Amino acid sequence: MDFLNNTGPGVTAGDMSTDELAQLQKSLEAGYGSEMSNLTGGSALRIQSLDTTLQATVQDNEHFALFNALPKPKATAVLDEWTEQSSIGGFEGDSFNDQDGAAAEANGEYARRVGRVKYLTTYRKIPIVLSTQNNIVDPVATEQVNGAKQLLTSIEFSLFEGDEDVTPKAFDGIAKQIEGLGSVDHVINMDGQALSAVDPVMKAAETVFGFGNFGKITDLYMPPSVQTDLNNKLDPAFRVALDNSPNSITYGTHVRGIQTSWGAVATRNDVFIRDEKRKQPFQLRGGQHAAIATKNDPFKPASVTGVAAAGSPASKWKASRAGEYRYAVTGINHNGESTAVVSDAVTVAANGKVTLTIGRSSSQAETGYVIYRSRQDVVTGELSDMRELARVPASGSATTVYVDESQSIPGSTNAYALNLSASDHAIAWRQFLPMLKIPMAAVNSPIIPWLQMICGYLRITKRNQHVLIKNIVPLGSAWRPFTAE
Repeated sequence: MDFLNNTGPGVTAGDMSTDELAQLQKSLEAGYGSEMSNLTGGSALRIQSLDTTLQATVQDNEHFALFNALPKPKATAVLDEWTEQSSIGGFEGDSFNDQDGAAAEANGEYARRVGRVKYLTTYRKIPIVLSTQNNIVDPVATEQVNGAKQLLTSIEFSLFEGDEDVTPKAFDGIAKQIEGLGSVDHVINMDGQALSAVDPVMKAAETVFGFGNFGKITDLYMPPSVQTDLNNKLDPAFRVALDNSPNSITYGTHVRGIQTSWGAVATRNDVFIRDEKRKQPFQLRGGQHAAIATKNDPFKPASVTGVAAAGSPASKWKASRAGEYRYAVTGINHNGESTAVVSDAVTVAANGKVTLTIGRSSSQAETGYVIYRSRQDVVTGELSDMRELARVPASGSATTVYVDESQSIPGSTNAYALNLSASDHAIAWRQFLPMLKIPMAAVNSPIIPWLQMICGYLRITKRNQHVLIKNIVPLGSAWRPFTAE
């Protein structure tokens, strides 16, 4: 058919007016409509251009860095027990004696410890119709992978931040277990500074190698923001070309490890170690968080009040950090957090403290509280100006009290100096059941339902061979807790 020459089957010779030509062109336009039932004209002739690859921006196996690195010995019961030896007995230089003297008695020190297996589950389902039609991916297989990633996400996060006192269905993570030692040597407080030099890592390695600990640090786990600071700020004198190639040392070289006198410490990035970007109030974190928080409002705290006073000698409120602050508190249990209750402004002085009194919800379903604090002298009450400060267990009474002496910095992050040497057996994921898929019954609905499950917990058998570096505020953090820092 030749429209230009008015020839071809079904074409009548003759002139076409300008209006008729415009109408013809309009009727044949492909257009950009996406509602199939409404397409007309040329749009109705268009074949969909649908990419058959599912483009996913979600976590993958490589992101579960610590879980992948941990040994996974089997736990044979849900109450898992082991014995720790902390001493051989005696002290240095105590074995000297006369040639016929009575030997002093000495014995090693032993303690029985207990770990509790935890149960992680997710329920998934898809319609049978969906599973039988043409799809760009297998929906059952895709959701099964999603379920596995959901369980591993919960594990990876809890390996670092789990707290059984706050969420009893969870296991205690590294931070909780190391702080439980009560050793100032095993918790290095950066007090709001960046981890951009080797000194804290050297100190951690020295501590773990030292007498009474007898271990070695092999890996330093940190969020990407801390790795960036190490890359940008680490003195070039400390950079070592392991392959003897000049090209391996360039501007912007990735710091793969830190050499200490007690061995090399490899740097490991873990996106599940939270920094300020992921310590916003729960309801502001995007996605489903706002809806989940609203659904959890039955255990929203009834009230929160703050009272400032003089602090103890342990107070970390410097004069430069004194000023006005607000607090927000959410209720928390294994279902997530509620929406927040915001306090009135509180003015804290140097070396002071703020005592928060949190009123229990009417449902009493919360097992703990998440406390957020504003930036210094930004007291608008906007949640966007607040970051997570602490998580505390509910007291079980009408009120729970938390004393803020600025021992924790809101929006800060942690790094974890760990002994992952296989021969030392210092830390492991004790697995009671591997990842399981359990078919479920489809009751009154044409669906394919199933449950996925994994059971285990984090066991740290040698807590004194690991060090927590806390209260790190990376140089690139957009949210700064203090005005002058």
